[in-house]
Amino acid sequence: MSEILNIINLDKSFGQKKVLENFNMTLQEGKVYGLLGNNGEGKTTLIRMIMGIIPSNKGEIFYKNQKIEFKHSSYKKEVGYIPEESFFYSWMTIKDLLDLNSSFYPKWNSKKAHEFLERFSLNNKVRIRTLSRGMKLKLGLIVALASEPELLILDDPTSGIDVPTRQDFLKGIIRELSEAGTTILFSTHLIHELEKIVDHLGILHSKHLILDEDYQKVKNAAKRVRITFKDSVPEKIGIDGVLKEQREGNIADLVIYPWDKVMEKQIEALSPTRWDIEPLTLEEIFISFVSKNEK
Repeated sequence: MSEILNIINLDKSFGQKKVLENFNMTLQEGKVYGLLGNNGEGKTTLIRMIMGIIPSNKGEIFYKNQKIEFKHSSYKKEVGYIPEESFFYSWMTIKDLLDLNSSFYPKWNSKKAHEFLERFSLNNKVRIRTLSRGMKLKLGLIVALASEPELLILDDPTSGIDVPTRQDFLKGIIRELSEAGTTILFSTHLIHELEKIVDHLGILHSKHLILDEDYQKVKNAAKRVRITFKDSVPEKIGIDGVLKEQREGNIADLVIYPWDKVMEKQIEALSPTRWDIEPLTLEEIFISFVSKNEK
């Protein structure tokens, strides 16, 4: 599987505020990448640099082994981009907009555009200025999807869409695109949206990726362990890989990554009265990694 996007030692600052520092990330073809991070961590800034909208201070970005320069546009014919707030010429009708985009994207699929108009209940004769925010987001999805991109970049695109459309997009459309070979970078702070669609997980925190791993591997290796002691919890537990620790009475609640058999022996050496192990949700995994890196 070959690389479609490669980001090397990227730096970006706004005045005295450094947003990204020596940032590295690689996307392999055909996978769904989830990029998680709290608001203000730099997800949108990163995407705008990938799209050539703003320059980096240092570092390089390669699309299919070709270096992306600030304001370059040739590679964008293969890249779909859906920002949180789409911009369209308000005087245009939906049909005008689709016709305009069909002249830019060499793989434009008019049949797919009309299918999504019906799927999203949009009338192509309507002027864009009359559309609600949610309708404009749907229109942005149509433009991106009908262009049949090699790489689809989504920057918190679903926050203003109604629930049925959001579910259709997340569970249906994203998977359809991935199965057809499209690489997807999905940036969001709405963590639950990625739970069932992501192949690879990145967590952006404090200017870096603090996690960059296959999601199923993370899911299998991140565990919550609840340990009960006869009396109080020992002052020093001494178990490897603890991301997060909470104590209440004689119970220690730990999040451990990566879990393996060594931890079982370490727990048994503490002579607990009982201990239980549980899987974690994506949200719990995210919170645990961020908490660890805030210490």
